[in-house]
Amino acid sequence: MTEKEITHLLKRYKAKQCTPAEINLVESWYNSMNYNHPINVDEFESIKRLTWHALNPQLRKPRSFYPYAAIFLGVFFLSIATYFIFQNYTKDSSRITPKIQPVGYRAMLLIGSKDSVDLNALQVGKMVNARGIRIKKLDNGTIAYEVQSVDNNTNPMNKLIVPRGGQFKIRLADSSLVFVNSESELEFPSQFEGNERRIKMVGEGYFEIAKNKQKPFIVESKEQQVTVLGTKFNIHAYRNEKNITTTLLEGKVRVSSPQGQAILQPGDQAIYNGHDIQVSLAKNTAALTWKDDVFVFDSETLGNIMQQLSRWYNIEVQFANIDIGQIRFTGSISKHRDIDQVLRLLEITGKVKFTIDNKKIYVKTN
Repeated sequence: MTEKEITHLLKRYKAKQCTPAEINLVESWYNSMNYNHPINVDEFESIKRLTWHALNPQLRKPRSFYPYAAIFLGVFFLSIATYFIFQNYTKDSSRITPKIQPVGYRAMLLIGSKDSVDLNALQVGKMVNARGIRIKKLDNGTIAYEVQSVDNNTNPMNKLIVPRGGQFKIRLADSSLVFVNSESELEFPSQFEGNERRIKMVGEGYFEIAKNKQKPFIVESKEQQVTVLGTKFNIHAYRNEKNITTTLLEGKVRVSSPQGQAILQPGDQAIYNGHDIQVSLAKNTAALTWKDDVFVFDSETLGNIMQQLSRWYNIEVQFANIDIGQIRFTGSISKHRDIDQVLRLLEITGKVKFTIDNKKIYVKTN
C-alpha cells in the first residue's frame, strides 16, 4: 500500500467505514504497541500527526519524539503491507513441508565456575538459591536475579547463555532489565561493586538500565564499550558479524572504541566497523522490535533476514548463489509463526523459492 492508501484507511476507520477485517487490522496493530487503554481516535490522529512531523527534517523539533514516531510509522506500514500481501495470496494446498517452530524461552545460567541453572526447567514462581544468589522465575521467559549474601572476596561472575532458537529476559540485582536474543551471552557479576556497573555482551541485547548517577552502567561488546547512566538501547554484536550496531531509544549514551567515541541522542544508531564509529538516524525498526516477538524487515537483504531466521529457528541456510542474499524485502510477521509461514511471506513476492530438508533451508531464485 502507498502512503495515500494508508492515510485513506485511517480516515475510513475514523469515520467507522472499515470492513471487520480492516478494523481488526488497525486495532490489532494498535494493541501490539502495548497501550493500556482502548483506542481513541483523537489520540490516534495525534500520533499520526507526530509521525509525519518526525519524518520531516524541517519540522522535527523535540528530537526525543523521533524514536517513537519512527517506530510507529515503520511497524504500521509494514503490518499493513504484510496484511494486504496475504489477502491477495492463495495458499498452495499441494505444498507439504515439515513444521519448524521456534523453541521459545530457553537459557542456561552459570553462577561462578561451579553452579548452573537450567532456566527452561525452572517453574514460574519458583526460586533457586546458589552461593548467596536467589533466582526467581517471574514468568515464562523472565527471571529476577537477587543477591542475598555474597562474600566480597569471592564475588562470582555469572553468565546467561541463550542458545539458537531461544530468547530470555533477566532483571539484574540493580533492577536493570536485559532482553537477550538468540545465540547470545550476557556476563555480569553477582553484585555491582565500586563506582561502576560493568557487564559483557556477545550477540544481541536490549537494555533498560536503572538510573544511578553515581554508578554508570558499562556494556562491553568485543572492542566496543557503551557507557550509560539510565536509558533504553539495543546492542547487536554477534561474533560472526563484523559490525557492532548500537541503537538508542531513550536517554543518552557514549559509544567508545580504540579509535574514538561518539555521543548518541534518542533516535541515533551507531555502527562500529572495527575502524571508526558512524552515527546516523535509526532507520531499521527491527533493532527495537525483536524483543516484542515480531520480525520486521524494512528493505532488508535476504542474507540478513535468513541469518535472523537461522538463529531463531535453529536452522541452516544454503543459497544457490551469493547474489540471492542481496535481494531486499519488506514485511513483518510474528516470531511465533511456523517457519513455513515466514518463508511464504518471502516467496509470494515472486523473487525466491525455498525448499526445506529436515533443519536445512535451500534458497534459490524463482
